[in-house]
Amino acid sequence: MPELLKALLVSASLGALVGLERQWSGQRNHPKAETVAGARTFALWGVLGTLCAWIDRSHQPGIFLAGFVGMVLLVSLFLFRRAVRDRDIGLTTGAVSLATYLLGGLVSYGEVKTAVVVAVSLVVLLASKDWLHRMSRKFTSADVYQALQFAAVTGIVLPLVPDRPYGPYGAFNPFNIWLMVVLVSGLGFAGYVAVRIFGENRGLAMTGLLGGLASSTATTLAMSRESRVRPALGQVCALAVILACTVMLGRVAVLVGAVSPALLGAAAPWLALTAVPALVFAAWSWRHFRGEETAAGTTSPAEAHNPLSLRVAIQFAILYALIVLLVKWAQDVFGGAGLYAASFLSGLTDLDAISLSLAQLQKTGHVPAGEGARALVIAAMANALLKAGLTVTLGSVSMRRPVMLVLGATALCAGLAAWLI
Repeated sequence: MPELLKALLVSASLGALVGLERQWSGQRNHPKAETVAGARTFALWGVLGTLCAWIDRSHQPGIFLAGFVGMVLLVSLFLFRRAVRDRDIGLTTGAVSLATYLLGGLVSYGEVKTAVVVAVSLVVLLASKDWLHRMSRKFTSADVYQALQFAAVTGIVLPLVPDRPYGPYGAFNPFNIWLMVVLVSGLGFAGYVAVRIFGENRGLAMTGLLGGLASSTATTLAMSRESRVRPALGQVCALAVILACTVMLGRVAVLVGAVSPALLGAAAPWLALTAVPALVFAAWSWRHFRGEETAAGTTSPAEAHNPLSLRVAIQFAILYALIVLLVKWAQDVFGGAGLYAASFLSGLTDLDAISLSLAQLQKTGHVPAGEGARALVIAAMANALLKAGLTVTLGSVSMRRPVMLVLGATALCAGLAAWLI
């Protein structure tokens, strides 16, 4: 089969796929109205893009661009008439029409896989219109403002800050500090978005899973308070806290791996050992508390603050820089014992900061991978002890027992890992 004929069949199929979604959407939203552009029209636009690209390459350069300009004029005329008649501009259909023409060009130039991926992505995006609208209503104007503000400042600050060490022990590298802020805030924001999307009716177990991404400390505090208000749900609140702490270990692994794959390779087995008690308890609890999770669906997920707040970002940057300085000073004065003491103290306040500090120090050769892995599990042990202490202080009696048992076992596993490394 000639290559041109293959390209025409592929582009027609992709155009028809996109057109079917547009036709289905139009019939669903306006059952009595006639669909102006459906599967046939979009298939023709895909074929047109392929033909113009083929003629452009083989006979007359500039035809593909001319065809695109013609498409722009045609779509603009269509949108203008539709706006006058129906007071509905229909920009989405117009934009997808131009994209279908360009998809035909991609197929003609041999980028079939790219064209298929783009076409399927377009269909999924178009079909998700209602879902996206519902999700957008779950975010406040403050959330959007903070996200835009952080993105703007990051886009300006990160390329401009100097990438060289300053201060005692060369501990302050502005570029590395801000890069760590972006990394932690981005991952935290992913968890925050997930919490917002799933809403308040997914149960306490989902709260723990998502709260571990956003803030395991906030989850621990929120669930402890909830167990005081509703003592009957104490064991389910305990499950939420334990799940959050387990997800936190996975988050730490992702952060460390993004900066220092060597440290992740050295620490991963021991982090997995540390997570065993929580995973066993979660597996057991999932079967026993499923009904209670559904009943607990009115709980607000973790009540975490938006992690893209600039104030929070600057606080983390200061904390990260101070921990790097503390670790280097302790290592210089006390050797390996100083590194481990600094890790334990830092783990009591923020596991992300010490994890990223150790990853950066290992990457630059200041800390061997083995010592960094031991320091990391020591920090995880301190963090588990902190969460257990918060639960004992703030949680109900029914919540304290499982949390103390599981997080105590987690701390013991972390201590065993530190001894074995």
